[in-house]
Amino acid sequence: MIEETMNVLERMQAAIAIEPVDRHPVFPIMFTAPVRLYGMTQGEAWRDHARAREAMVWCYREYGYDVLSKPNYYYPMLPGTFCGAPVRNLIPGRQLPEDALYQIDERVLFPREDYGKIAALGWNVYWEENYEAMSGKSWEKLVAMQEFSNRFYGEDMKLCEEEGAPVFLGVAVDSVVMAFSLCRTLVEFTRDLYEAPDQVEAAMRASVDDLIANAIQVCRNNGKMTAFIVLERGSGFYYPLELFERFEWPFLQAYVDAFIAEGILPWMHFDTDWGMNLPHLKRLPRGKCVCDLDGMTDIFQAKEILGGHMCISGDVPAALLTLGSPQDVTAYCRRLIDEVGEGGGFMLTSGCECPVNVRPENLRAMVETGRTYRGKKGASGAPLPAAERLEVKVAKPQGKIAEALSGLEFDAVKELAKQAVEEGMDPMRILDECRAGMEIVGELYSGGEYFLAELIIAGEIFKEVVADLEAMLVEGSDRSTLGPVVIGTPRGDIHDIGKNIVVTLLRAAGFEVHDLGVDVAPEDFVGEVSASGARVVAMSALITTTFDSMREVVESLAESGLRQGRFVIIGGGPTTPEVRDYVGADAWTLNPKQGADLCREFLRPGASR
Repeated sequence: MIEETMNVLERMQAAIAIEPVDRHPVFPIMFTAPVRLYGMTQGEAWRDHARAREAMVWCYREYGYDVLSKPNYYYPMLPGTFCGAPVRNLIPGRQLPEDALYQIDERVLFPREDYGKIAALGWNVYWEENYEAMSGKSWEKLVAMQEFSNRFYGEDMKLCEEEGAPVFLGVAVDSVVMAFSLCRTLVEFTRDLYEAPDQVEAAMRASVDDLIANAIQVCRNNGKMTAFIVLERGSGFYYPLELFERFEWPFLQAYVDAFIAEGILPWMHFDTDWGMNLPHLKRLPRGKCVCDLDGMTDIFQAKEILGGHMCISGDVPAALLTLGSPQDVTAYCRRLIDEVGEGGGFMLTSGCECPVNVRPENLRAMVETGRTYRGKKGASGAPLPAAERLEVKVAKPQGKIAEALSGLEFDAVKELAKQAVEEGMDPMRILDECRAGMEIVGELYSGGEYFLAELIIAGEIFKEVVADLEAMLVEGSDRSTLGPVVIGTPRGDIHDIGKNIVVTLLRAAGFEVHDLGVDVAPEDFVGEVSASGARVVAMSALITTTFDSMREVVESLAESGLRQGRFVIIGGGPTTPEVRDYVGADAWTLNPKQGADLCREFLRPGASR
């Protein structure tokens, strides 16, 4: 056991300032997991405020980590006046099953033409004038709910601290990109960035000061001077660097400068892969911020870039905590302490929120390793392999439509397709040109020249052209396809962004796609496979509880005699090769283009499972 010479606050302050510590702070980001570990359902926690807080305190004592992220995750979730998008939450025991995780019902909250209104009014006034029309709820009810949340947050925090469980989070605030993306949905917001960039930027500039002021006020109200900045959709996973530098970076700098001036710690929570964006963080003040990583950004690369300049927090993966062994968890935590912790400026935390289905023995292994393992001075461990960058030879587009689509000339694609129809071109030939263009877009994405944004935009244009051709294509419906594919997001998960991108790429590749949507029961997968004769089943997940749902699908296929000779492929943010093996799938990928290619390879003549 390490002799502790600091209290929790001193230890965290030293880690943030990149000063010597007695040991590295250790705490999983705990929201929903304590409730299940305590023996409650998620629905019970939403209905019984006091017991939900009781679960948080019990878990803190039982596992012995340093701090609570929040005193209670349920009704006082993200207190404050519009510190983010006013999204609708789907609640367990109401819109969702009793023990499901709460989820966001992402939908368009304002039309594109309202960017001008936001630019004129700012974030707060716009929502004061438009919230009722958007939500169907009164402004007065919203204000009352926010007052309730703020009051209970402060009361819960005091009760937790009286029980000896310190809380560090004062407010959670969406980055400007995250707020606008959630208001418009990822697909529509991405189109806005390409088709109406000046309007988007003007609205953002008019909103940033309101979002900052709202967050500062919440911290002042509860006295906790840490702002958890929710960053996801501005990363290099989604957008090229020039979009990040125009639409995310200047506003993130404004957040950081304003929070530091108020004595508030900017805790930057980076979901998805921010590897290409990390060098920008060296422009922020030294020892004043936290770079919190979720497991998709290479934390060891982050140490190379930010070591000695910014505290790094992370990044025990969700899949490891749910499917690994205590020995696996201990080994990974030791490596983090040895490599990322060397020289200070490190906090051992979970990669994003600790999963609700964390194995208790794995949680204990993580915390005990953090509390007892000092690390090997100068240890480097086995070097990580360099990030793979595929060398892709991109074929020259054949045909003007394919060339325009692969070059992201979206207006030209639609005009050329319309012109081709008027000239009597076979609609299947037009479709083939669009498919060829999409194939090149996919290759450029795989090679790192295009980003998820380009896949999304190209996919939307492809769908629009196909919709315009649909009537003519139906007339020639005897044309062959590569074969049927059944795809869906399994039961318990309503996320569909990644799935929808894969659906578009599969259709562009020539598959007959049977998209079952989200929250799909195992028997529905089985029924569709049986009815369609599909030899490929694809599943997507964004939350760890879906791992068991995926496994149930594979087991149900086997029980129905439909597993043999079929190819099951999975993907989605928290999935890994270990999840593939746990589920019983044949393949795993996080690359949509690679997923379509794997399906095509399986269905080639002579291929079998």
